[in-house]
Amino acid sequence: MIFYVETSGALNTNSSNWTPLPGLSLKLPRAAGEFALVILNVPQPYASGSDFPGGEFSVEVDGGVVSPFATFTYNEQHPQSTGRVPVTLCVRAPLNQSRETPVIAVWKGVRGSTVHIDSPSSLSAVI
Repeated sequence: MIFYVETSGALNTNSSNWTPLPGLSLKLPRAAGEFALVILNVPQPYASGSDFPGGEFSVEVDGGVVSPFATFTYNEQHPQSTGRVPVTLCVRAPLNQSRETPVIAVWKGVRGSTVHIDSPSSLSAVI
């Protein structure tokens, strides 16, 4: 079974805390002892800022952010140009046996950066 959502882009955050990525959330069916492979794909993000800007991406499963996360930062303290840095994160998510399992893509800026997404991104799960 495959679950999939997509956002069209035009998003940004300057939060230093994990923040839901608008439009990228799923509810997976209940299943005892089963796992889902969850894939977050953000193909063209970039960051702006003046202290080695960058962004972090992860997935919140059933109310908690999972430990694998993806990060990008630039090699220059104040880049003259912000190149695109593709991010794809794959995590294993345990399914709740008594109710649906919420899965939410989350993101945040690094060192006061603003992270920008201006193209489609997706969150998918395979059970």
